[in-house]
Amino acid sequence: MRSAFSAMDRLRQLIRRATMRTRPSLRFDEKIEMPAPDWPALRNEFPTLQHWIYLDSARKTIPPRCQEYAMQEYTRDIYENAGADAWSALNIGATRSELADLLGADPEEIAFTKNTTDGLLMAAHAFDLRPGDNIVLTDMEHFANVWIWKHWEKRGVEIRRAAHRNGRLPLEAFMEKIDGRTRVVSTAYITYGNGVRVNLAQLGAACRERDIRLVVDGVQAAGVLSTPLRDLNADVIAMGGHKGLFGLTGSGIVYCRRELVDSVVTPFVKEPTPLEAKGHASSQFDYVRVAHRFEAGNPNFLGIRVLRRGAQFIRSIGLAAIESRVRELSTHCLKLLKNATLETMTPTPWEERAHIVNVLVPDAERVMNALRDEHRVIVNVKDGAIRISMGFFNNEEDLEKAVRAIVRETGGHRVHAA
Repeated sequence: MRSAFSAMDRLRQLIRRATMRTRPSLRFDEKIEMPAPDWPALRNEFPTLQHWIYLDSARKTIPPRCQEYAMQEYTRDIYENAGADAWSALNIGATRSELADLLGADPEEIAFTKNTTDGLLMAAHAFDLRPGDNIVLTDMEHFANVWIWKHWEKRGVEIRRAAHRNGRLPLEAFMEKIDGRTRVVSTAYITYGNGVRVNLAQLGAACRERDIRLVVDGVQAAGVLSTPLRDLNADVIAMGGHKGLFGLTGSGIVYCRRELVDSVVTPFVKEPTPLEAKGHASSQFDYVRVAHRFEAGNPNFLGIRVLRRGAQFIRSIGLAAIESRVRELSTHCLKLLKNATLETMTPTPWEERAHIVNVLVPDAERVMNALRDEHRVIVNVKDGAIRISMGFFNNEEDLEKAVRAIVRETGGHRVHAA
């Protein structure tokens, strides 16, 4: 019988060649400096780039070869092994542990979901709010992080919007709306439009002081920023798997701070069971005092397998190295836009942004379509602006070609920031 992991072995060899170089022996008192990843070699793991300049990672990330190999493993095991490995609960537990380790959380704080909205929906029903209480959102949220809270308005809970400051969301924007009846604050970590980054550690500390729950749409940051989840001071963070985590659509995770896991009781999750009823620690049906109790029924075995391979791929490169590379690329993109006198609402300081850069142009939809049809450049349009979003697999040439194409398609016409 052929091994179900032969494809993964090939991937490991490719990654090893791309990320490791020969290093001389070190003295015991010398610091070990990991070599920089070989970005051109890693770029070869993304076949889409042979045909397209892909700058739309904020929508969906193109799959690396490890995603293909994971699906082959899954199918082959079902054909040859009747699903002994493909449908193994032990693999669910192992994936949970790998993702927790990658993202800086405990396995007991991670539950599998369908997508970001699914995780946010859990949070939107998780807390005991009363008439007269209020929830603070922002005016830069994806519609999914607005709709899920609307049901509270029928119960007398007010929904407020923190207003951005020229495309930014500083702590003051939230504090303006927070008062003694605020029970929940919900925001994106990285906004989907201009890519502004919210200082969650600062906001979370302010919320914790006031016994306010902080719920976060973290999908744009997962697999891009290296700050551990536990250091963000958030209570719940929802992340779809189909962007920076290199998973399939229909798969994702939600992080729930350990201290809150038992207090989240809604019709959508199971009641905590007594300690003595604890089941197998690696089972997907371990609902005892851990975030696994937010899961119901059979898990997405294929989607979770792909997430595991994506996590292994990211770890082989290093999340800190990925963040550093994305910082280089996005900084280069901002310089190109400035040199081309194209305007953006994306902040310049790295601490205020990530992998998303927007471009203010007239008739952005037409420009987006022309970039695809005439230049084989894939971008998106959000909030009336071109959105460029990059991954570590991109390079400076991709960005240079994209900006030149935008200049050509706009004919020198500009839209000025309000």
